[in-house]
Amino acid sequence: MYALIDCNSFYASCEKLFRPDLKRRPVVVLSNNDGCVVARSAEAKALGIKMGIPYFQIKDFLQQHRVAVFSSNYALYADMSARVMNTLEQLCPDVEVYSIDEAFLYLGRYPAALNDLTAYAKLIKTTVERHTGIPVGVGVGKTKTLAKLANYAAKTHPATQGICVLDKASWTERLMTITPVEEVWGIGRQHTKKLHSLGITTVAQFAAMSHSLVRQHFNVVMERTNLELNGVMCLGLEAAMAKQEIVSSRSFSKKITEFDDLSQAVMGHVSKAAVKLRKQQSVCKILVVFAKTSAFNPNEPYQSIRGQYQFINATCDTRVMIAGARQVLERIYKPNLKYAKAGVMLCAIQDQATIVDDLFEKPDLLKQQQSQKLMAVMDAINQQMAYQSKAQAKGSSKGNGGRLFIASTGIAKQQDWQMNRAFLSPSYTTKLSDLLTVH
Repeated sequence: MYALIDCNSFYASCEKLFRPDLKRRPVVVLSNNDGCVVARSAEAKALGIKMGIPYFQIKDFLQQHRVAVFSSNYALYADMSARVMNTLEQLCPDVEVYSIDEAFLYLGRYPAALNDLTAYAKLIKTTVERHTGIPVGVGVGKTKTLAKLANYAAKTHPATQGICVLDKASWTERLMTITPVEEVWGIGRQHTKKLHSLGITTVAQFAAMSHSLVRQHFNVVMERTNLELNGVMCLGLEAAMAKQEIVSSRSFSKKITEFDDLSQAVMGHVSKAAVKLRKQQSVCKILVVFAKTSAFNPNEPYQSIRGQYQFINATCDTRVMIAGARQVLERIYKPNLKYAKAGVMLCAIQDQATIVDDLFEKPDLLKQQQSQKLMAVMDAINQQMAYQSKAQAKGSSKGNGGRLFIASTGIAKQQDWQMNRAFLSPSYTTKLSDLLTVH
C-alpha cells in the first residue's frame, strides 16, 4: 500500500499560518514579478478566481472582495515544506518527496500502518497539522496511481474529511465510476481528448480497457497507468536522484538594456546554480547562457540569444563558471535590445567522485583541492550568515546583501532590475529579525 500526502493550497496555507487574521479571508499568491495567480485558498477558489490569471486583470476584483495578495515567498515555502517532510519521515521509514507539497509513503515495510490503514491515515493528518500547522489530505491505495486517486477524493469530497483509504474493491469501483478520467495522475489534455473520442469519460471506463487497446491507442506510460488502476504496481518508490540539468533563471522587474546589468544578472544565476551543483556533490562540463526579450510586447519583435561554454575539466567552482559565462555573454550579446529574462543552464552533470578528466589536459590536482576548499568555505560562511540575526536584519532582499559573493554578480543596491515582489511577506521561519512577536 502507498499513501500520498498533499498539502492543501500550500503557498496560501503558508501565508495564512502566521496571519490568524486571515483565517477566513480569501488569499492568493502571485508568480515571479507579481505576474499571475499561482495559489489560491479555498475561499479564493469559491470566489471563482482562476489559476494563472494575470494579476492586473483582477486587481480591482481582489480589492473589492478583500482578497489578501502575496508575492511568492520561496524561502518560507521551502522551509515549511522541509518541516512537513521531516514530520512524515518520523511517521514512516520509506518516504519519497514528490514535490514541494507532496510526498509518497510506502507502507509495505511498516506493519503498524497496515494493521489499520484508516487510523494510520488519521495519525498522519493530525500529526502533520499539529507539528507544522499546514492542512493536508491523505490518500491510500495499492499503487501510487490509486493513492493519487484517493488523495483527489480526499480533497474533493467533504464527507471524507481529508482522508480516503481505498482498501475495499467496492469503494475503489465507486470512486472510479464518479471520477472524470482527466483526474487520473498522468492523463493530460491530449490523452483526455483521445479518450473522450473513444467514449471513455470516467476512470472506471479507462481501467476496464484491455491492455492491447490501451497499447494500440497510447504509449507504455498509459499502459502502466491502466495497470496501476487495476492494482498492479508499476511505479515503485524512487530514491532522491541528483539532477541531470540545473537551471537558474528569472524575469526582470524592468527591462535591461545595458551589458553590465545583464552581465550581473547572468553571473548571479551562475552563482546560484553553482551552489545547487555543489549541494548534490556534482560537477558540470557545459554551461549554457541565455537571455530574451518579452514575447508579449506587440511593438517589439521577440528576440533571444543563447550560447554555451564547455569546460576542459568538469567543475563546480563558481569563479571558473563565471569566467566561462562571461566569455559566452560577450560573444552572444546583442545591443539595443530590451531584455526581459536571462539565466543559465548547467549540463553534462556528473558525480564529483567519478569525474572523467580530459585525456590531453590533466587537471592541476593542487589547484583542484584548493578550489574545493575555497568553495566549501564560501558555502559554509553563507549558510552560517543565513542564521545570524544581525546579518539578516541588515541584509537586503535583493542581490547579495548580507552574503559572501563574487564581485561580478553585482551589489544589491545597484540592481533596480531585480524581481518585483511588492506583496512579500516576512520570512517568519528563516530570519530571526522576522520572528513573530507575541505581546
